[in-house]
Amino acid sequence: MKKNLLILILFFSSVFSQDSNLEVEKDQLVVEVSGMVCAMCAFGIQEGLSELSFLNEKAYKDDGINIDLDTQMIYIPIDLSKKIDEWEAIQIINDAGYDTVAIYTNFDGNKIEKKTIPKLVG
Repeated sequence: MKKNLLILILFFSSVFSQDSNLEVEKDQLVVEVSGMVCAMCAFGIQEGLSELSFLNEKAYKDDGINIDLDTQMIYIPIDLSKKIDEWEAIQIINDAGYDTVAIYTNFDGNKIEKKTIPKLVG
């Protein structure tokens, strides 16, 4: 029982610490994804997300999107002069075969908001 409790405490502390250390810029969507394990996974997702209507293509030295395989996070620079459709990004990621866990935004520059995305069945 004590072992199970310790495992749960360690699990939740790692989950919460990831959120608390996350930095999200005002002009950025950060997407937490489950299942990206290799560079080819990242490349496929990057290709799809490069078609986003609100993407700021000049960010990240013209790569457009920054993907961190270690943390399973995708950093999408956005053009704030365009309509931001978070579901457009979620759909692209899900269509590529990966689960979108959460989206983090900081549109006002003062508060990071987390939107947990329910896992789609089917």
